[in-house]
Amino acid sequence: MQEILVKIQDIIPDLFPAAIGFSIAPDTLLNEIPEWDSMSSVNFKIFLEETFGVRIPDDLLEGESSLADIIKFIRTD
Repeated sequence: MQEILVKIQDIIPDLFPAAIGFSIAPDTLLNEIPEWDSMSSVNFKIFLEETFGVRIPDDLLEGESSLADIIKFIRTD
């Protein structure tokens, strides 16, 4: 879990410049990330799919999902 979280933490400032300095933890909800919107969710989805080799369902990237939800999906896919 930690390795996946670190990769996500590393990319967040690139995808969401307003999130620089924002604390990213497993319980962070996607809609809490500064600049989170439908376009950024597409970019985040592409990053996840290319980095972890999984197909991420669109409903998992809704704002009420947490990073822990995404990590759990990646680990079990």
